[in-house]
Amino acid sequence: MADEKIKVRLNVKGIEVEIECLPSQLNEAIKNVLESFGEVGSDTAMDFRPLTCKEAVEKLWMEGWFKNSRRLGEVWNELSRRGYNYDRSAISHALNSLVREGKLTRTGRARKYQYIQKVPSKIRQI
Repeated sequence: MADEKIKVRLNVKGIEVEIECLPSQLNEAIKNVLESFGEVGSDTAMDFRPLTCKEAVEKLWMEGWFKNSRRLGEVWNELSRRGYNYDRSAISHALNSLVREGKLTRTGRARKYQYIQKVPSKIRQI
């Protein structure tokens, strides 16, 4: 069981990369992939933690992606395009969570819901 390999897909600069390795090798493998794309320096300590589904959807909200109303399928397509492969039910739960937090508004009826930005995100300008 400890020697079972895992598969991870990354989307780096629009290129999807699949890594298959032992869990103990994952950080080093990801670091090597990112270094090859110039994402981190070889002397940079990397603290890799994938986004949860809610964090990925919230990132769309922070970017203002929900300024136009979006359906579940559109959210799923956008997350997939960005390299996040979450189940539609997980995305639906994340959207509902953002509705409960007051960040999004849900309109429509069951299976036809649309989600739109209710509260503008506060993105720091650098």
